[in-house]
Amino acid sequence: MSIALLAIGLAACSDNNNAVAIPLQTIPGDYVLQTLNGSPLPFTFSDGVTLTSDVLSLADGGTFSETMKVADGRTFVDTGVWTSSGSTLTITDETAGFTYTATLSGTVLKATFPNGLIEVFHKK
Repeated sequence: MSIALLAIGLAACSDNNNAVAIPLQTIPGDYVLQTLNGSPLPFTFSDGVTLTSDVLSLADGGTFSETMKVADGRTFVDTGVWTSSGSTLTITDETAGFTYTATLSGTVLKATFPNGLIEVFHKK
C-alpha cells in the first residue's frame, strides 16, 4: 500500500466530518515515544521486559519502521505501511501482524493499539 501521489506537493487529506486537514508533507518524520499508557519511559511490561526507547519513523510513500530498545540491550525493528485520512493515520505493522490507528495533532501522535495500549509520540 502506498499514499497517492501528491499534486504539486501540497495536497492535504480531509474527511466529511470537517476534521483538521493535515498536509501529507508534514506527516513523514521521526516520532519519539514519550508515554505508554500515561507512564514515561522506561516502561516495564507485565512480562518483565523494560522498554527504554521507541522511535517511529514515518517515511514518504507510506512506509514506516519502528525501532524499540529494551533494558537488556536488545533492539527490535518493526516495519510496515501507513495511510492517512484527515487527522487519523492507519498503521499496519507487517512485522507484528496487526493494524492500529493514530491521531496526529501538531507534533503529537497518539497511537491506540488493538489491545487498548496507548502510546504518545512527539515529532523530532
